[in-house]
Amino acid sequence: MSITVEQVTFAYGRRPVLRAVNGTAAQGRITALIGPNASGKSTLLRCVIGALRPGSGSVLVDGRRASDLRGRDLARRLAYVPQRTDLAAAFSVREVIELGRYALDAQPRRVGTALDRLDLVDVADRPVPALSVGQQQRVALARAVAQLEPAGCLVLDEPTAAMDLRHARRCFGLLRELADGGATVLVALHDLSTAAALADDVWLLAEAADGGAGSSMVAGPAAEVMQLGRLRGVFGVGFEWIDRPDGQRVLLADTYSSPLTPDAKGPP
Repeated sequence: MSITVEQVTFAYGRRPVLRAVNGTAAQGRITALIGPNASGKSTLLRCVIGALRPGSGSVLVDGRRASDLRGRDLARRLAYVPQRTDLAAAFSVREVIELGRYALDAQPRRVGTALDRLDLVDVADRPVPALSVGQQQRVALARAVAQLEPAGCLVLDEPTAAMDLRHARRCFGLLRELADGGATVLVALHDLSTAAALADDVWLLAEAADGGAGSSMVAGPAAEVMQLGRLRGVFGVGFEWIDRPDGQRVLLADTYSSPLTPDAKGPP
């Protein structure tokens, strides 16, 4: 399966947000969606899952319009992890993960596997609202993992924003495993270092070059999209690549020196 965005335009009332954006999230690859605050990342993901209908253009999931997919057809093709999940009742962790199978056949083994892979076995019977926000994010991801078919599409909106570093690393490793197993992974990220290390492809939302209203998008292989000059122009800070002794390259952002006055002290 794949996710294809074709000439998608979206506006909230008279406020344009997306301006004729195009991109493909391919099967077996991780696509990172990046961009400044209010550039339209969450809006685009909501168009992808069919929760919003574009003003023009189309979003295709497995060759079908996302807005036309309902019930089992949608559940078989796509699993979604929002930034925050608000529950109206005190469901337990296990019950929330089981909801991932609600529109599909019940598979207790998959629920158990999701609990284990997201390090939730010890809190499986606790009510989700009693957990930390980071734990709740892991529950939401576990629910999507329980739902996801091997070649399905997984769409995530900042899934690790509140997680500690150990669990964030574990979650990103899981996304890599799912993609290597044939899933299509589309994930919105604020941390560009993580995006550079994790993603095969990148969708970059930013203000249109001609100054028109709404964000345009550059999409392609990560190395081509995440050029240092382009990132500086979009985010307003400098970037550099650091070569580690193990041969890996790490993208670093200069988020400290530029905003400080000559008399201010930087980090110790």
